[in-house]
Amino acid sequence: MWACVFLLPSVIFVLFTHDFGTVVWTFRIMFVLILPAFAAYYLNYYYLVPRLVFERRLPVYILVNLALLGITLFNNYFHSDWINVIPLQLPNEVSSLMIAAGFTGFLAFALLGQVMVTLLAVGMRYIIKWNDERQAIEEERRRNAEAELNWLKNQLNPHFLFNTLNNISSLIQIDPDKAQECIGQLSELLRYALYESNVRKVRIGDEITFMKNYIDLMTLRCSKTTRIESRFDVPDSDIMISSLLFISLIENAFKHGTSAHKESFIKIDMSMDGNDIVFTSENTLFEKKTEDYSCSGIGLENLKRRLELLYPDAYSYNCFTEGNAYITLVRIRNIRNYV
Repeated sequence: MWACVFLLPSVIFVLFTHDFGTVVWTFRIMFVLILPAFAAYYLNYYYLVPRLVFERRLPVYILVNLALLGITLFNNYFHSDWINVIPLQLPNEVSSLMIAAGFTGFLAFALLGQVMVTLLAVGMRYIIKWNDERQAIEEERRRNAEAELNWLKNQLNPHFLFNTLNNISSLIQIDPDKAQECIGQLSELLRYALYESNVRKVRIGDEITFMKNYIDLMTLRCSKTTRIESRFDVPDSDIMISSLLFISLIENAFKHGTSAHKESFIKIDMSMDGNDIVFTSENTLFEKKTEDYSCSGIGLENLKRRLELLYPDAYSYNCFTEGNAYITLVRIRNIRNYV
């Protein structure tokens, strides 16, 4: 911008006079006359506005800028002989206008220009300050969201651990070999929950393996009257997804959908619908209090909050009853967009 301010008058003089010899002369004059405005801009931008305006020291700021205007007046008066020569180099129409305005008009124009330059410096500084503050707020929101996500995720780890340990402890006396095998599966679950899930996103193939192991361990608590089906039909195992996202749904299905004496069932399904991930949990609907079937509870509230933080405006969460089944359906749209 400043290069244009310095060079434009020389270009105009060449167009009017067709005399390339005046270019250096014109540039020298413009450099001396515009230098105070140039200095005022950068002094305001880098020092006066941050140190005085932002700190509410407006009287000092005004006095300093009045001093800068005084320097501009003195500079233009000192070079008044140059200013009087300028009209002689221009066509008669332009020359007559400049002579009529006189030195006073030229000073007024110069002062107006410096005021505009000062206001421009203040405006630019405020725009940058606003942008920096907005970015800082966004960064703080991002950090808070990540901290909340980590807190929500950490709530899940002890939750399913206690349930699994209870299942294994009841198996030790019945089938020690099977219990030992389950302890190996549990160690894999813990490794994944403690280490792999610390990253922001994991491969969906790894998450599916985790859910399968979890379903196997949760099956230990079920009687022979419970039918358990699971299907994970996701061809692209490299899709990235947040870890431990659907564990609370699987856990709720085992918690509320099974019975030791009655016929019951659990169906877990994950599939791709175009670019959407669709997860469905379905379990037997037993006679319980109405609120037990609502989309509530710590685990489910945890899930909904994580979905809101991770996939805002890109997910749907529905739970409903259909015949003797209680169904929860979660859809994450355009999952490949979230890396």
